Amino acid sequence: MPGDLDQQLRERTNRAIINSFWRYRKREEPEIPEGYRIMFLGTGGNPEATFTQQPRTAGFILDAAGVRLYVDPGPGAVVRARQMNIDLGSLDAVYISHGHLDHYGGVEGVVEAMCWAMYARRGYLLAPPNVLETERLVSYYHQGASSYGSYKGGPEVIPLKKDKPVKIKDAVLTPAAVYHSNMNFGFVLKTKKLTIGYTSDTNYICRYSTPSGVKEVGPTGPIMDITGITEYRRDLKEIFSAVDVLVANVTSHNAWAHRHLTTIGLAHLLKNSKVKLCFLTHFNHSCVTPADLRPLMARYVQEATGVKTVAAYDGAVHDVESLMEGLGAKT
Repeated sequence: MPGDLDQQLRERTNRAIINSFWRYRKREEPEIPEGYRIMFLGTGGNPEATFTQQPRTAGFILDAAGVRLYVDPGPGAVVRARQMNIDLGSLDAVYISHGHLDHYGGVEGVVEAMCWAMYARRGYLLAPPNVLETERLVSYYHQGASSYGSYKGGPEVIPLKKDKPVKIKDAVLTPAAVYHSNMNFGFVLKTKKLTIGYTSDTNYICRYSTPSGVKEVGPTGPIMDITGITEYRRDLKEIFSAVDVLVANVTSHNAWAHRHLTTIGLAHLLKNSKVKLCFLTHFNHSCVTPADLRPLMARYVQEATGVKTVAAYDGAVHDVESLMEGLGAKT
């Protein structure tokens, strides 16, 4: 009878809503493992990866000494987290390095999860000022600056500023200005055991030698005639060569060097550094099709520098301490 069905639907809907409320909105603070893990929800970058999702553009999550940080949640972030069974309500902070779609496109859904369906005031949103204000790439609602009815939650917003440290639990994150867009910041995250760096997207090589003389890096295609690097971003080498673990956005081996690190540039940065372990990510589509060049790119960097280098893949989870112990490194 319709009356019986109506009552059944009312009761089951009520139970489902109560269950959802306590699961997502009135939940307990989760405990984050004390170790060090990097979870790559996506490893792609640039427009082609954004609209093809080859590789995916969902960024990565870093667990470091009890801090859970989501870095550059691009398009597909929430979907990829669900596929990897990652609880976004356990995040302590979300970090946007700059205002390009492959780095911020999924952030609003991630913020809603971190802030428990926007019912809780919790977590941090760290982003360049232009992302927050000038271009307003994250809505005021998701910055916790406006509320709708009972949705009064949101993150504590921290505009990134060069060399201005941010404390997250027992870790300290220091933004590092890099060379890619109007405002772009990598970072160094210092914990009790390890210091972890993230380059974001950045130019590194400025001038290079060729058989016919020295050239400046320009916006044209792949560099085919490079024999050495004569001028580079010395500040970036100083910052990132001093960390224990480096996550490097390379984009390609020898192309778009006017805006990206490249594996040629990364090998130069890592030479004579203190870095013990390096992850390559932010691959352009040309790194995966028609052939997968990522293992060769990692091999190139490792052979050129002696630094253990891992090419990240979509969905990969790496135990940093185990990898470093395999190298005989102390953590």
